[in-house]
Amino acid sequence: MLNTKFKRSSLIDTPESSDENPAVSYCSQGKPYSYYNDDMWVLLERNSTVKFHKLEGDFKKSIKHIIYELIVKKNTIVSDRTYAGNWMEGAIACQKVIIAIGGDSYRYIESDAGYRKFISYAKTLKIKRKTWKNNLIILSKLYNMGFLDRKIESSDMLAKELSHLSGETQQSMAIPENIAAAYIKSSMEVVERYYPYRSSISKAYRDFINYHDHFKKQHRCIITPRKKAKEMTNHNIPYEDFSLDLSGAWLSWLRGACYTLIASFTGCRDGEIKSFNLDSYTEETYGDMPISIVTGIHTKPNFGGTEREISWVTTPVTQKAIELLWHSFEFAREIWKEKAIEIDHVDTRDEFLKKADSLFLNLPFRSETRKPDAGRQSISGSLTAFANSVGHLASSEDVEEFNILNPTRRGELKHGQVLIPHPHGFRRTFAVFLVRNKLGSLVNLKYQYKHIHIAMTAWYSNQANVAGYLDMTIDEELMDLIVEENHDFMTDTLYYIYNEATTLSGKEGDRIMSTRGQSSASIYLSRDEISRQVKNGQMSIIENPFGHCTNPACSRICDMQTCKYKIVTKEKALSLLPVRGKLIAKFKSLKDWNVKQPNIMSKIFYDIKSIDKSLSDHGIKFAPFDETISVSLL
Repeated sequence: MLNTKFKRSSLIDTPESSDENPAVSYCSQGKPYSYYNDDMWVLLERNSTVKFHKLEGDFKKSIKHIIYELIVKKNTIVSDRTYAGNWMEGAIACQKVIIAIGGDSYRYIESDAGYRKFISYAKTLKIKRKTWKNNLIILSKLYNMGFLDRKIESSDMLAKELSHLSGETQQSMAIPENIAAAYIKSSMEVVERYYPYRSSISKAYRDFINYHDHFKKQHRCIITPRKKAKEMTNHNIPYEDFSLDLSGAWLSWLRGACYTLIASFTGCRDGEIKSFNLDSYTEETYGDMPISIVTGIHTKPNFGGTEREISWVTTPVTQKAIELLWHSFEFAREIWKEKAIEIDHVDTRDEFLKKADSLFLNLPFRSETRKPDAGRQSISGSLTAFANSVGHLASSEDVEEFNILNPTRRGELKHGQVLIPHPHGFRRTFAVFLVRNKLGSLVNLKYQYKHIHIAMTAWYSNQANVAGYLDMTIDEELMDLIVEENHDFMTDTLYYIYNEATTLSGKEGDRIMSTRGQSSASIYLSRDEISRQVKNGQMSIIENPFGHCTNPACSRICDMQTCKYKIVTKEKALSLLPVRGKLIAKFKSLKDWNVKQPNIMSKIFYDIKSIDKSLSDHGIKFAPFDETISVSLL
């Protein structure tokens, strides 16, 4: 049935107006800035740009009319990511399919035959479900505005049908811990090494570019001006890996190192990291504990995409990374601002200057760059350069961990390969790290990465109290991601314990092995059932220094030797061998020194005996511990 909300008639070139080409936006001086017939609308009051050049014919007419009516005339509260991003991408995607099957407007799918062809062809494109769901939103807008008579009752169901050949939607990459540690360690070394020379880097590049421009006027060849410019540029940077080059390779590498450090220690999204500036880092005090904080712009969860400031807890070294990046690229910022003088229109110039004050900048001397702020592609290139420079080749253990953490990316990482991190992957890696390194124990987490600031761990362990004290907003999506990772981790661990572990020890471990022995099924407890019980709080698993505990209320400080919830896997038992060696050495040293500390001596003694029991239960060979503990020692 025809939708009568808007008049159907033939497609129109312009909105309802006697003016054939009305203005759609105005500059700060009140003069028309963009016109309806333009292929690009710059909506200054919304700080967004809508590009129509990939649409054609009636497709373009329809979409222009919708955005004009809803965004320009009615000023509907919609994020620019929606109408300038999702709507346009959906319009282009649907146009592509319709043209491929012989249509010339969106009305082609009104007929059953056209709709069947649309579905049949769309399935072959192997586009992900989430992408189709976003793309199909535009069809509902076309229906509501009278440009399409076919109503899509459930875009989610249709998206599922169209994407059935595309496989699972890929989750953001989680970097295996050893690889992440290598990247973080290297990024910290880079920041610490070059931080004192941050201003010198900018000056050296500014001089190098000026000399190059001077000699380029005197020599026709490419090599000579570059060589002479390097010879003439004096700097005090003592490191051999520092390089002056017009390709921007060294600066891109430095940008990759700084991005890695900032992303690793904040858990922020790519856009939020790019919103940081020189003043983003501050410190607050919670009790006697200093809290390092970065403040940026947050838009994703906000109604209509309204920008608001939000803070994240981080570490002090983040400040150095921000300052190093900002000052090292100061020469580029100055050149971009010089280029802004050539822009005639005041609003365009102001927007250009705003982008020139970004933390992550493009290099102005590269011919292909047209805007100051670095986009996702530039950042990806920087991360690639940095990861390759670290040179950490994936071990078989790294590959196995990668496949466990990233089931939808299984097989992407090969043995001996360098893993190139994705910008958004650091956010998930951040959550995975906090969960899999025993978030509840500040000491354990602090110990795992020696350079992690314990105040950061305190924030994520008890974030509500700290946030309230400092009047800060919690990044709820990141906390939800941490909760989800914790659920997945517990489910994976419990599934292994209940179904796959060849040997278990500890009282609860013995009970599980006994129960499995009485069952004829190969799977004693399914993953779905474990997942459900974990979500309901009926099952739990946490890791202690000497094993696992299934008590949800475990404080992680208990007598593990007699705990009825104790489980020790063979892998955990093997990891206790070096711990056992250190405990034996400590016990013998205290005995030789005749130290009278009964609590310490007895605890070490029984910890060793507990490990010995676990090793024996799993059939692991070890040298006997023949020491005894007597009253004289205590």
